Amino acid sequence: MATRKNISIRDDQEEWIQDNYLNLSRFVQDKLDEHIEEHE
Repeated sequence: MATRKNISIRDDQEEWIQDNYLNLSRFVQDKLDEHIEEHE
């Protein structure tokens, strides 16, 4: 199951995300997993 969260990003970040077709949800999930592993 997934939980929806809202985040704020700068306009230049949004432009970069769109230009590079980044899946922001997957990116945040991956970074959270890395952070969790580092702190276990």
